[in-house]
Amino acid sequence: MKEYTDKQINSMILHLRLNNVAEMYYIENQDDSQRNFFDYRTQSYLQKSQVVALAIDTGWKDKGEVNE
Repeated sequence: MKEYTDKQINSMILHLRLNNVAEMYYIENQDDSQRNFFDYRTQSYLQKSQVVALAIDTGWKDKGEVNE
């Protein structure tokens, strides 16, 4: 998986909120350090890779990348 910066992850989370896909927040999860995001819409914990995949699947584009 491509590595994304915190700024890009925040952009993905904002994209998901604005498009009414998820209401997601970063949390400190002591039970499972891999699941650091919680979606209040689905009441579920997600891994960073799941957040990235959901954002990309719903049309998120990195504004900092050169157009392909």
